Amino acid sequence: MGNSEQSMTERAYLYLHDKIQNCDYMPNEPLFEKQICEELSCGRTPVREALLALKNDGLVDVFPRKGMCVRPITKQYVNEIYQVRKILESTVASQFCQLYDKSELLVFDERFKNLNLTNDREYFTFDIDFHRFLIHVTGNQTMIKFYDNLMQVQYRLGMYSSKCGTAVKDDTYKQHHAIIEAILSEDTSAITQTITQHTNQSLIIALKTIAN
Repeated sequence: MGNSEQSMTERAYLYLHDKIQNCDYMPNEPLFEKQICEELSCGRTPVREALLALKNDGLVDVFPRKGMCVRPITKQYVNEIYQVRKILESTVASQFCQLYDKSELLVFDERFKNLNLTNDREYFTFDIDFHRFLIHVTGNQTMIKFYDNLMQVQYRLGMYSSKCGTAVKDDTYKQHHAIIEAILSEDTSAITQTITQHTNQSLIIALKTIAN
């Protein structure tokens, strides 16, 4: 593959990845090579290669002789994601609470307090950054990579909820403030309780979203 073709494939991949993650292409929406080629003003080869890469990333489903679509987010997958999150986040935050940079936690708290709730990309990106911060304290690269991949799905789910009108952001500061206060106090019982409450409420929103 020549450099120009490779760069076009990368461009197509990034374009489609962004569209899918931000739900400009909604879950289960059909994808048409010709339409994408027209949007990108490029040939079919880089688009086809980009779509195959996205299939490997778990973002696109390919049906031989039938076509392609954005991979749907199923009820089972949502339940599995939140089951993992509740166990992982509460366990890590409880066991590593003494290692968190308290000044950084206060910065997160202040930013949550002043977060622009009308900018979906900014809102969900920052929310994901906070939860990644909770896990990255471990320094466990295997766990971090696994969790970061999980949170890419979480971001798409958040954007999907906003597009469907099921997102609830009013309690964002209250919920995250409670988690931060519990970690700052190194109160392991409160850490588990606040994270569990937060993830349970988020799970309810997610299930309402995919039920639409």
